[in-house]
Amino acid sequence: MSALFNLIESGDVKALLASIDEDPDLVNEVSEDRLSLFEALLNAGYTKAAEHIMSLPEFDINHQGHNPLRIAVAMGCIDLARSLLERGASPNYRPEGITSALLLCLENEYFELAELMVEQGAEVDIRNDKGWTPLIWASMKGRRKAVDFLIEHGANIHACNNDGWNAVTGAYFKKRTELVDLLLDKGAVFGAKYAEAALLSAYENGYGDVVSHLLDEFNTNPNVTDAANVSLLAKSVAKGDWGFVKALLEKGGDVNVFDAYGVPVLALLAGNGHKELIALFLENGADIHLASGSGATAIYYAAKNNQLETLRFLIEQGSDINVQTSAGWSPLMAAASKGYLSIAELLAELGANQALVTEKGLTAKQIALSNAPRHGDLEEKNGKHVYPLLETAFKKIAKKLTQAGHYVDG
Repeated sequence: MSALFNLIESGDVKALLASIDEDPDLVNEVSEDRLSLFEALLNAGYTKAAEHIMSLPEFDINHQGHNPLRIAVAMGCIDLARSLLERGASPNYRPEGITSALLLCLENEYFELAELMVEQGAEVDIRNDKGWTPLIWASMKGRRKAVDFLIEHGANIHACNNDGWNAVTGAYFKKRTELVDLLLDKGAVFGAKYAEAALLSAYENGYGDVVSHLLDEFNTNPNVTDAANVSLLAKSVAKGDWGFVKALLEKGGDVNVFDAYGVPVLALLAGNGHKELIALFLENGADIHLASGSGATAIYYAAKNNQLETLRFLIEQGSDINVQTSAGWSPLMAAASKGYLSIAELLAELGANQALVTEKGLTAKQIALSNAPRHGDLEEKNGKHVYPLLETAFKKIAKKLTQAGHYVDG
């Protein structure tokens, strides 16, 4: 059947129509590129020829997978679309993954044609693959005329898409305040479920004014979480959005939450040395002993990130200096592994248990020695031949953790 489409490409429309008139069953043929004759003719601009073939009794006005009505609307061929409707084309048929002919009309503001579609049975609440109705789409896009048309024709203002958004949620998220007021006046419900969805999306997309309005005017729950159960507070801490962090605390944000990797937010603050924020979190009920899935607490994060003043503060507030992770690592071991001398000295002076061992049987001193650089000629110590340690923080830590009368390196 490629001969028919070759005639279109060559511009020999007369020969094409003669072939179809001779064998009308050819009128619904499809090219190798999955284009119907009707589509190919409109793509080439041969509107009269397209009108001729659609007048044939054999023409499938609801051609499966092609939707002549939507194609006509998309091409701006309003008269052809009207004729198709009058001949009985279904305004509700749409191939999978493609928007409806009605929505396309509204998008292009072909309201008279949309009116005819409704008269011919178009469903004003027809949903696409993601559950969007024309009203949800129009509200998010800020298409006031389309919204008015749909409401006038009975669109369901409470309909939700697959993500649980209704029209007013979409309008609010996109800051279409005029449409928000209109939809609310018409009885749309902007309940907690929708407000929380809008709050989360607005924050993730940087709409600060929308976020503030939702928290201040709608008293939206500040503890909303995403699909991975990460809260708004955890997201704001991860971003370093400290002003918003404080605003969430004032609104009652839950401080005992985790980031996307299961790390307590308090531990994140400790690892970055935010002592003042840690104090604020503790005032708001943060659990100083809250641990990650691997058993790491705030004091462990402070130690492994060399946050001396934060470490000191956490100890003053009651942190356990001997807390161990699931692998047996203590704050002292974390400091020893990184060569953080001040951290190790403070923990040792405050009585950290130096005899603790990891699951592999290593003490903090052994960890420091295993990371300490060496050089020079072999020396005999305690019956062993070893290379001498360089004068580094690792050696100083090992020395600090060596009992009187024992070798540092032995």
